[in-house]
Amino acid sequence: MQRLAAVGPLLLIDAQTPTWQRPHLADARTANLLDPPRVLDEARKLASVWPIAGVLAFHPAHARAAALLRQELALPGPSTATIEATALRHRTAQILTGAGVDNSGAAHVDSYEQALEAAHQVGFPLVCKPASPRTRYAARRVTGIPDLAEALSAATAATWPGTGTVIEPLLDGIEATAYTADSPSGPRVVAISHATFDPQAEPALLPAEVVVDADDICAPAIEDTASRALSALGHRSGPAQIRMRLTSTGPRIISVTAHLTDPLLGMLIEQVTGADLISQSGQHALGLTYLADENRIGAAAVHFLQGSGATPLLPPNAAAHSHVTPYATLHPYPAERRVGPLRRSGHLLVSGTDYAQSIARLRSAAAEIRSAHLPA
Repeated sequence: MQRLAAVGPLLLIDAQTPTWQRPHLADARTANLLDPPRVLDEARKLASVWPIAGVLAFHPAHARAAALLRQELALPGPSTATIEATALRHRTAQILTGAGVDNSGAAHVDSYEQALEAAHQVGFPLVCKPASPRTRYAARRVTGIPDLAEALSAATAATWPGTGTVIEPLLDGIEATAYTADSPSGPRVVAISHATFDPQAEPALLPAEVVVDADDICAPAIEDTASRALSALGHRSGPAQIRMRLTSTGPRIISVTAHLTDPLLGMLIEQVTGADLISQSGQHALGLTYLADENRIGAAAVHFLQGSGATPLLPPNAAAHSHVTPYATLHPYPAERRVGPLRRSGHLLVSGTDYAQSIARLRSAAAEIRSAHLPA
């Protein structure tokens, strides 16, 4: 919020009245962000007082509301074609396949019968998820036919009305996300993250740890695939995220988002590369080009801490940003946060010289937290 407020007066439309955000805001309104016409009504009220110059959203489910505001208020941003190409998972897969870019091959389904047919085609295990999710972490791992109906029901409940669900193979390989920023020649990969998933969340797919490495050994293959994917989808400028699996036959795209979705990851990226994707997002929302300065210095990682129910969330002497080890800081949340099927109470941030050292330090710090009786 501080970074965005530095770009210009910040106006917030959110489902809840602002609390901690208030010092950074020039004004605020409340609206259901999954109801684009209502968001537009509130934006017009703000526009009667403030000259709105751009709109920015981080949650993928809010892309439709942001697109409506850009259209009705004549604001800069991604093209309508790019929004449509990335908002529907199966549409993304179709466009990438047509352009010769390897991807997950997401198949669109509208019924259990169609899901069953798709499951027989892709095989188990597979992933069942909303075609256009309204909530984060709605994808589910399905290991066999007995689990398919429940997964389909959950995905259908979490998708935008009328958009259906998708079935795709659960790809083997390393999970990776490429983050792009503007450059004189167009979007360029400035960082790569790798996530490991939390077994406590299964069958949901939630990251337990995420590492950003400034000198990722997978970079050449990832950069080529990400560049071709953005070109196929019509993304010409501004931050983007390209999620993929690094399989034995090369990278395969899972999803593409035409904006930054997680400010915490943005901070990690800045720590190890110097690229300020949060400020760039703000500048791009105004129709401006922001060339990021880079200074690659090692790796950083985050480990999410699980809530502990009725017991205290943290040891009595725990404090925000306290050092668990010389290279790890603890960031407790004021209250447990619901994330998919889990409740989380904080996170650990560590730094290191490379991926291996960051992971080792992350595990060491998590062990220290466990010894203090905080589930990690």
